[in-house]
Amino acid sequence: MTKKIGLFLGLFAMIGLAISTGVSEFKVDSMTFRLASDYVNISSNADLMKFKGSGTADDPYIIDGLNLNNHIGNGIVIRNTDAYILIKNCTMANLTGDYYGLYDVNGINIDDAKNVRVENCRLSGSGSSLSVSSAENIQITNYRGENIMFSGVKNGLIENCNSEHILVQEKIELMPSPRVTTDFMPETETRVPSQNCLIKDCKSAYEIVLLSPKNCIVENCYVKDGWLMAFTPINTSFTNSTVVNATMEMDFSSNTTLENMTLVDLKGINLGGFSPESYSPVVKNSTANGEEIYYYHDQRGLHLENLTAGYIWLVDCPETRIEGVEARGIFAINSNSSTIERSKANQIILAFSKNVLIANNTLRDSSAREAIKLDTGTSNITLYHNIITKSERYFGENLFASGIDASQSEGNNTFENNIITDSGYGILAGGNNTFTGNTIANNIVSIKVSGNNNRVTQNNFIYNSVDAEQSSYMNISFANNNWDGNFWATYKGVENDKTGLGSTPYVENIPFPRPCEPSPQVQEPVIDKVPSIVPISKT
Repeated sequence: MTKKIGLFLGLFAMIGLAISTGVSEFKVDSMTFRLASDYVNISSNADLMKFKGSGTADDPYIIDGLNLNNHIGNGIVIRNTDAYILIKNCTMANLTGDYYGLYDVNGINIDDAKNVRVENCRLSGSGSSLSVSSAENIQITNYRGENIMFSGVKNGLIENCNSEHILVQEKIELMPSPRVTTDFMPETETRVPSQNCLIKDCKSAYEIVLLSPKNCIVENCYVKDGWLMAFTPINTSFTNSTVVNATMEMDFSSNTTLENMTLVDLKGINLGGFSPESYSPVVKNSTANGEEIYYYHDQRGLHLENLTAGYIWLVDCPETRIEGVEARGIFAINSNSSTIERSKANQIILAFSKNVLIANNTLRDSSAREAIKLDTGTSNITLYHNIITKSERYFGENLFASGIDASQSEGNNTFENNIITDSGYGILAGGNNTFTGNTIANNIVSIKVSGNNNRVTQNNFIYNSVDAEQSSYMNISFANNNWDGNFWATYKGVENDKTGLGSTPYVENIPFPRPCEPSPQVQEPVIDKVPSIVPISKT
């Protein structure tokens, strides 16, 4: 046992040597342990003296023409430097290994450094990532590789690059706080945003994602099949870019602009936030599927009729009437007492809007995460006689898409005579809503309520995997929810008195657990004391 302990202590003691030289081998008996190492490791300006150049802007140190295959460890690591460095014409493939299971290897890793340029480099196979963290004045041009990741980067440029994933995010650092007790050492969190970054002339096979950026620009880029996302962006703009068969996510935005954008077959635009501004990036001169995106701000009493549009975006436009239009999406933000009827769309989103009527609309084959979303600040919404079908039941790999999501609404909404089919969740609802005469069919979960005082009566629940749920992440009692006189295709009871109503109650037990969400704190069965025997007519 002593010999084995000494072996592993010796192994860990060699880490510094392994990182600073090439791949190391540690032999014991007939076994060989190959240690992950950095092929080029620069940890200060002094380590650059062996390279050509003088470290100035006009004469940078140059790392040129490295060709690295099947290396165990990072390719090039640069830390704690401020001299000017140019990395160019490097090719790396199939870098493998990790550092004690803590993090994977990268082809190029720049950390806490300034004034680094990377030009004409190619990374492929495993380890084909370029990672930049806590750095300043970084330029990446004509790069080809799977990932480009900026974390806490100031004054960064990503230009003419082709990468599946381009991620610009804030750097999160956990630092120990002063000791509070002898047994507990708390941590404080420091967030350093990436700011003043330009992503230009880039092509992404999957996504460009900005997480909490400041003063950043995405210009003349192309994204297909994945995401164009900006989460909590501040003073951020997207210009002259094309997004194809992807999802756009613009959450908690502040002073964000979309200009000269070309959107093709979007799966949807997701919005979220705590204020009307969060849902209101300014849209200029942009199209969706060749049709103009109409953006209206601070106009009362608009009447939009028989219009074909890419999207219709209302911000501070109360008493608007939208009738007989066709659009990829209709968004009404802070627009009370409006009407959307007899229209066709892929999605409808309301936020901070009250007393709205959504009636006789068709959302067929909707690929959006929520076909109709009643979001923050909505109440007294009436959904009447809408037809909603989904083309995708899942949003991402595990999360369910929904036909109607009113889980964040303040309630007092009425859902009457709607048809919702082929979704993950047919309806998501909070509390204080009325559901009458709806047909909810062929969904994974027909309806999920997460609050009190819902009245669910005279609806059709047909061929859903789970007919109904009452579940909540808060300590809520569902005693006041009323399930009465619905038709359940899975009802196994009997009818003895020829009234057309079941003589025994319908009970939907607590459903199977799903990997897409954690177990709720409160979950109760649905009990319909008087289920109907025949379907309710939709006429």
